Amino acid sequence: MKRRHFLKTAAAGSMAFFLPASVATLAAGKKVRIAQIGLGMMGVSDLHSMASHSAVEVVALCDVGLSLVDKIKDKFPKAKVFQDYRQLFKKMGKKIDAVVVSTTDHTHAPISLAAMNMNKNVYCQNPLTHYISESREMDAVAARKKLITQMGIQVHSFYDYKLASILIRGGIIGKVKKVIALVAKSLGI
Repeated sequence: MKRRHFLKTAAAGSMAFFLPASVATLAAGKKVRIAQIGLGMMGVSDLHSMASHSAVEVVALCDVGLSLVDKIKDKFPKAKVFQDYRQLFKKMGKKIDAVVVSTTDHTHAPISLAAMNMNKNVYCQNPLTHYISESREMDAVAARKKLITQMGIQVHSFYDYKLASILIRGGIIGKVKKVIALVAKSLGI
C-alpha cells in the first residue's frame, strides 16, 4: 500500500469517531459541523479527508498564517475564517460539533482542551501533549463530559515501523548506534 493512499484512508477512517457522538445530528438529517484548526501539511490532509465524508460540513478554518488559509478557503466557501482559535470558539462555539487540531505540536493540548471544555469531540494530531499532566487532564475531561477523542498516529502503524521495532527490540540487528530519518517535506515531496 502506498503511503499517501494509507494516510488518506486512515484519516478518512478517523471520521468514524465523530459519527457515534453525533447520532442525533445525523438522525435529524444534519451534517456534523467541524472546525479545522491548523492548515499546514498535515492540517490540509486532515481537512480533505474529513471533508470527503458525506456527513461532514466544514464550517470553520483557522490558522495563524493567513497565507495558509488563503490557499484553501476557496474550496470551502461557506467556512468562516479565523486566525485565532479562541476567537473561533467564541464566535462559532454553538455552530460546531467537532474540532480537528492539526497545529504546531506545542499547541495541541491547549487547543484540544479548550474545545473539550466546550463539549466538542476532538481529533488531534500527535503528539497529543507534551506533559503527562496535560494527558491526564484531557483524559479526565473526556471521561467527565463523555467526549470522543482520537489522536492521529497513522505512520506508527506502518509495517516498516513495526518491523524495525521487532528487529531492534529482538536484538536481531545488533546494537543500534545511529538512526537517520528523513521527512518527506524536507525532500520536497
